[in-house]
Amino acid sequence: MKRISLLLITLFLFTTVKGQILISIPRTDKDTAYITDFYKKHLIIRAYESTKFNNYKLIDGHNQLIYKPNDHNNLGLGFNYRFISLNLGFYDPGLDKNTGIYGRTHDFDLQTHLYVHKFIIDVYGAFYHGYYLSNTGAAITNYNDHVMLRPDISTGNITLEFQYVFNDQHFSYNAPFYQNELQKKSAGSFLLGGGIYHTTIKGDSALVPSNIVYQDFFHNSGFNNAKNNGIGFNAGYAYTFVIKKVFFITAYLSGGCGINGATLSNTYSNQSDEKAGLELNLSEKFAGGYNSDKYFIGITYTRLVTTDNTTEQGARQEISTGNFRFTVAKRLRLKKALIPKSELIPGEAIFPAAFAAQIWLMWKGNTVL
Repeated sequence: MKRISLLLITLFLFTTVKGQILISIPRTDKDTAYITDFYKKHLIIRAYESTKFNNYKLIDGHNQLIYKPNDHNNLGLGFNYRFISLNLGFYDPGLDKNTGIYGRTHDFDLQTHLYVHKFIIDVYGAFYHGYYLSNTGAAITNYNDHVMLRPDISTGNITLEFQYVFNDQHFSYNAPFYQNELQKKSAGSFLLGGGIYHTTIKGDSALVPSNIVYQDFFHNSGFNNAKNNGIGFNAGYAYTFVIKKVFFITAYLSGGCGINGATLSNTYSNQSDEKAGLELNLSEKFAGGYNSDKYFIGITYTRLVTTDNTTEQGARQEISTGNFRFTVAKRLRLKKALIPKSELIPGEAIFPAAFAAQIWLMWKGNTVL
């Protein structure tokens, strides 16, 4: 019941947050020679197939342990109208990896990518329970099964990144990722921003198995919990290459660094070590396909990688989360507005509370799922 309530409340806040952002901040005038805007007079409907992922690595020198969940695919339907954007995904068990080999993963994964005036805002809230060690053969001695299962490991990842788009009059972030704009000429923009990052990793036993091949890996530490809190800055560039006004390729790359506070602890011996160090972040996005006045057919790929220090000298952690999606969308021009202008709710008062509540719900999701 808690899981259903959390999902419904978060879904409501997701649509509210996105909507109130777009109507509470004035929209920039676009250069119509470069960008066509379908925001006010069109209903965009879409079908999609999506795969989300969330990987965790422990790295010491050239050696590493790679924990992965048993990712699954979603099939979904969605729509955009003015300030409302909603996607409803349905789990397809037929596209799963073999649960007998890779185990079963339970997850709550909300990835929100918003374009607000001149700002790109990315929110990642990923909570996974149930992993397997993907490089078991290289890392574990005398292991007869295909992979080592770790159904006890759970992870929580809450990230908020924002970036300023310098050339939003000619470059459209919405065109490939939300389908409510069309970029007709090639253009790009420099990006500048920052982010805050929080991750937790928990296991019933040591995250570094005792029968590991690597000598002195993490100094043979028996920690079963890890926590990271970081803040960083980043810069990058995004560009959309347009072919014959309807075919496009979008590439986005941004990276930076900051400060991270790492904690490794053993809950059984009540030992805990803390250390501040370097945090590195890399965000990459790609899109490509066909985009015309009426139709959109394309793929989108987003990936965020954060590399954090640990309390062990020369060792580090890497958390990677992202999404791959194939989308088919159609734009329907409306003769009459579905929502009269008089019924739109001003967003200045609602947005801060709704956005804070969404972050709180994602944080609490790690305890109820």
